Amino acid sequence: MSEREPRLAEIAAGELIVPIRSSSGEAPDPARVPVDGMRHGSDERGRFLAAFSTEQAFDELGPAGSDRIRLSARDLFERADRAAQRVMIDPGGDRQLEVSTALLPFLAAGIDPNSPEALRARTAAGAGLANLAPPEEVPQAFAGAARAALERLPQVVRAWLLRAGDAWTMGVELAPGADLAAFDEVRNRLHAVAAEQLGSRRQLAVTDLRAASLRDVYDSMAAPFHVRSEPKKGLLSRLFGGDRA
Repeated sequence: MSEREPRLAEIAAGELIVPIRSSSGEAPDPARVPVDGMRHGSDERGRFLAAFSTEQAFDELGPAGSDRIRLSARDLFERADRAAQRVMIDPGGDRQLEVSTALLPFLAAGIDPNSPEALRARTAAGAGLANLAPPEEVPQAFAGAARAALERLPQVVRAWLLRAGDAWTMGVELAPGADLAAFDEVRNRLHAVAAEQLGSRRQLAVTDLRAASLRDVYDSMAAPFHVRSEPKKGLLSRLFGGDRA
């Protein structure tokens, strides 16, 4: 058993320190702080909720001057699960620990993270890229709705659709300069498609392929599912070039 497994069980049974979006020095009621009021971090896979296992870890790794709240780990995991956001504990530290969206429902329900059910969820999430495969067939209604949604998202340059175990994953390459809000819009739109066409947003993981190495993995498995359409030039533009008035 790895060091991470017993540590997660211990964390899940205790409290976590969560930075919030204020620096007033006050201590608000934790029950009144929404997920959007908590501070987020980001990595090559997108946004995550930040939490810290101890006051010392917060002082060393947390955002300087930020207010904080204390929550039971189960409370935080439940809120993160409802918001479909992964949690990073002690981000940037030697003992950084990610809690994936696949594992959140188990922890929120108080299930031992080392139980067979939770371990299967951890294995599927931890296997990550090894769990991906090109689809043999994509349901026509799902494919049509996903393509229509992507066409309305100009920040998406290319997107790949792969199987992820019994579910799906959409890897998206965003235009240069696109920020986290742009990715959030893409993820929310695609999750809405999944909820309508697949029965649950959990059936579709949306991955930011900002990291070239990750993008190459998706591209090696299948051709892009979607490529952004370039505006068509008029006849005069084609004859004389697009730079002329």
